[in-house]
Amino acid sequence: MSMEAEPMSSTPTAGGRLLTLTIGPPAAGGTFVARHEGRVVFVRGTAPGETVTARLLDDPEKQADARFWRAEAIDVLEAGVDRVPTIWEESSVDGVGGAEWAHIALPAQRRIASEVMQELLRRAGVTSYPIEQVQVEPAPHDLDGLGSRTRVRFAVDDEGRVGMRGWRSHDVRDAGENPLASPEIRDLGLGEWTAPEGTEAIDAVAPSAGPASVVLIGRDLDPASVVIPEAWGDADVSVRTGRGLVPLRGDGLVHERVGERLFTVSATGFWQGHRRAAELLSEVVERTLKAPHGGSAWDLYGGVGLFAAAAAQQVGPEGTVITVEGNRRASQLAAENLEDLPQVSTATADVVDWVRARRGGVDVVVLDPPRSGAGAELVGLLTKVVRQRIVYVSCEPSTLARDLALAEKAGWKIVDLRAFDLFPHTHHVESVTVLERA
Repeated sequence: MSMEAEPMSSTPTAGGRLLTLTIGPPAAGGTFVARHEGRVVFVRGTAPGETVTARLLDDPEKQADARFWRAEAIDVLEAGVDRVPTIWEESSVDGVGGAEWAHIALPAQRRIASEVMQELLRRAGVTSYPIEQVQVEPAPHDLDGLGSRTRVRFAVDDEGRVGMRGWRSHDVRDAGENPLASPEIRDLGLGEWTAPEGTEAIDAVAPSAGPASVVLIGRDLDPASVVIPEAWGDADVSVRTGRGLVPLRGDGLVHERVGERLFTVSATGFWQGHRRAAELLSEVVERTLKAPHGGSAWDLYGGVGLFAAAAAQQVGPEGTVITVEGNRRASQLAAENLEDLPQVSTATADVVDWVRARRGGVDVVVLDPPRSGAGAELVGLLTKVVRQRIVYVSCEPSTLARDLALAEKAGWKIVDLRAFDLFPHTHHVESVTVLERA
């Protein structure tokens, strides 16, 4: 990513200094690189090759020595070939976050995300896999990326108005119809509703099995103050307070179907946000894990047991699968979801502590860590105790690249790496990497 361009001119204004910038390559994080008088400027709302008027978000007087500034494009002087009419007007200038590439053609989004991921791997020093082969793929049957999000968090302002937060801002802004949200979530009409006092946020969930779910979040929110609107239909409704989740209608659980198996998840628990993601990732993990029949497998950061179920089918009744999860409620639900698979056991523990305490090895491991990645200690432990294969599911390319480089230094090699566009119209990428001993 060496293509960077110098700005043409700059103009200070009372509302934030304006710069005329020519945009270069993408940066990790969804922005694009420009330069002003030698300083890097990360610009949102643009695309490679464009010339834009951008408003600085940083005060140049207070950050005169800063290595970089951030800016938002407010006017396009010369459009690039990748620009299209935005699919979500409310995510444009001064708009909500969560769709920073809504103005870029979907094939170009995937090309740009591929370039970013390739560069991160290259900079980390990954050498055992042909980096140019890493290409971000769409989810099956996802033609336009719209209506795909089954989990959306809404913000609430002091007046009870429901919207979403702006980019790098705490301000609550109108989210409009949110075309990325599933139809079930849009039909709730949350933007037209006034939340009761004490509501800090609202989680809306559209599970694959069962009714939609609405969770109102607040420390001081009185559950008795919530009047369920007719527009919510038969949605389950809960309130999350400092004392925990209080169901008002339903039991605070949602149900997700993957193949023939039903998974129960807490309404506030983790599940993949794209409606096709769980099925797709489960299929890829099952195809690449190759746990030996009668062998052993660990499912680390296992959540409610999605990948453990796939591993259990491979090792069979004579094998063993242990799924490890730090969240107690998720671990309890994993045990319930997989109770028909006696070869699976669950452990509620910090993953690094649990692996550190193990004695003996394991045939294969699948891990799906948070954005912070596995980290040096866990990578070091796994490269010593895993006998055959590590399948690493990642939602953050930068930490994945770091961890893969560490694994290579420990004598492992990458034999497969697939990346998926499971967050259309954003820079986020999900990936599955397969590692074996070199």
